[in-house]
Amino acid sequence: MRARHLRLAVALAAALAATACQNAPPVQKLPPISFADRQPFRLDVAELEILSDYQPPGRLPNIEHLMPVSPGSAIERWAQDRLRPMGQRGSGSARVVIRDARVVEVPLRTDTSLSGAFKKEQELRYDATLQVAVEILDARHMTVADVVATAQRSRTIPEGLTVNERDRIQYEITDGLARDIDRQMEQLIRNYLGRWLIR
Repeated sequence: MRARHLRLAVALAAALAATACQNAPPVQKLPPISFADRQPFRLDVAELEILSDYQPPGRLPNIEHLMPVSPGSAIERWAQDRLRPMGQRGSGSARVVIRDARVVEVPLRTDTSLSGAFKKEQELRYDATLQVAVEILDARHMTVADVVATAQRSRTIPEGLTVNERDRIQYEITDGLARDIDRQMEQLIRNYLGRWLIR
């Protein structure tokens, strides 16, 4: 009798687990944020270094550590895709420094009255900032030239979004920030780091 109860309990647990799996939305596969389709800058330096001065707090209100692609990781990919050390001089380096890569979640005031239950309001705002420097260093590792780009994005979020919908919005924020930086760097590098560009 006890064995029969055990089998029933196991079968019930399996059925509940299967139901939970069926009800969970499929995890969406977001494309990588890439700049491989853009012509890279061929730099007359021996190496490329990527580092971050920004340390994510890892707790609310900051959410960059929870995002499907953080702004910092998108810029690391940007640097790898867009900056190529060609080393004709055999010395010197280019350094990409992530100075800021924060995304902050700001709760918005919503109508808590009875009539508010029948409205779909904006409940959150994401405020994002990305600041990136590209530096040229000589053989003594001294900075001889640099450019800095800054991008900011802000977006409100309505009530009742699914996890996948929130992930998509956060992904779009990161993608937008990184492409803003790319557009700025396109001009800054050509205008101010031209002597290190190999044509």
